[in-house]
Amino acid sequence: MAFRRLPFRRIVIPDALSALRGRNYRIFFAAQAISMSGLWMHRVAIGWLVYRITESNSALGVMDFCAALPVMLFTAFAGVIIERIDLRKMMIFCQTGCMIIATLMAFLTFTDLATFKIIVALTLVRGTIDAFELPSRYSLVSFLVDKKEDLPNAVALNSTIFNLARMIGPTFAGYIIHAVGEAICFLLNGAAYSSMILAMKKIRLEKPPICRRDCGAKQTPVRDAIEGIRLIKSFAPDRYLLFMITLTGFFCFPSITLMPAMARTVLGGTSQTLGALLMGIAIGALVASLIMASRKSPLGLGKICSRMCIAFGLAVLVFSLAPSITTAVALAAPVGFTMVACTISCNSLLQLMAPPEIRSRVMSLYTLAITGFPTFGSLTVGWLGDRVGTNWALFICGALCAAQAFYFMKKLDGVERQITRALINQGALHSTKRRSRYVAI
Repeated sequence: MAFRRLPFRRIVIPDALSALRGRNYRIFFAAQAISMSGLWMHRVAIGWLVYRITESNSALGVMDFCAALPVMLFTAFAGVIIERIDLRKMMIFCQTGCMIIATLMAFLTFTDLATFKIIVALTLVRGTIDAFELPSRYSLVSFLVDKKEDLPNAVALNSTIFNLARMIGPTFAGYIIHAVGEAICFLLNGAAYSSMILAMKKIRLEKPPICRRDCGAKQTPVRDAIEGIRLIKSFAPDRYLLFMITLTGFFCFPSITLMPAMARTVLGGTSQTLGALLMGIAIGALVASLIMASRKSPLGLGKICSRMCIAFGLAVLVFSLAPSITTAVALAAPVGFTMVACTISCNSLLQLMAPPEIRSRVMSLYTLAITGFPTFGSLTVGWLGDRVGTNWALFICGALCAAQAFYFMKKLDGVERQITRALINQGALHSTKRRSRYVAI
């Protein structure tokens, strides 16, 4: 009997998912879907565990501060170190460390040995790993895409999967915590890290993903770090973007940290309320990620970033006034939308404008801006929340965020030509003559 061979039709990937046309990025993308879902379960569980043990806003702020203190201390030098190392090996090392910490947290919670001091100590260790893992993750993406013009799409898709995980992870975490406690969330997170370790071994590249290969004897990490800061400081668009995203993170990123207090104290809810609030944020964030992924041009990213930072502050301000759980969940969506829109646009623009030899250093400072400095905001907002109330603390910080972003919006609008020139120089735009083909949002 003869068998007819069925015709194979190649799957067509739309432009909104153009980065997924590359095999290496598809593997990385799938691994992140699993890893990030576990991470968000871990974050919800540890926040709820700390608040259950201490019933203190300040404790949540302290924990967030300890998570990012090592990022503050080490990230600037981490960017210099990782540009000399195979990024895949660095990712495997960091993911293995995170797996060990998550498993240990599961054991301590199962046995009721977890105390606030032990959690803080493990959080400090985890933060030290993050100081190297986050810049490595950001820098690795540029090696995984097949075409340079797909990099903004890859950054947006990273955010998409991050926010899908933010939607799935907290939802499951809320039900798991309610049913069997926080320990299972930590255990599942530990298992999820194996996906990224396996992905790093499956990725195939012609050359090892090392950002810099021309390091001479006189080029030390300290000297390179100082040189990188000097170069970024001298380029106005980078300077304004990093200052604006740093202050935005300081004032508004702590709104996520205080969600357990908002859910339990202000709204009188449970762990399921916390999961619903975080899901509302995730839905808004997912919509923003998809919209940003559909953009075909990097032109206008500076304007999007500044205006979304203003909107982020206003969204947090309005969210703080929510009178009920239902209203709060609805108002959480704009918080997620604006937060993701401003971070994606900033991340993409910084990577596209940076020469390859300093990209790791630029991304390490971006990591410092969105992970390190906001910890001081968490301490400040946590302290303020204990004195004037969680909702009023968020109201004040939202107003301050909108004010500073409005100031930097004027600055960035004034250097729009510099941004366009940098994009052309790095090959993100082919020529000024083709500018009319692109439409900025």
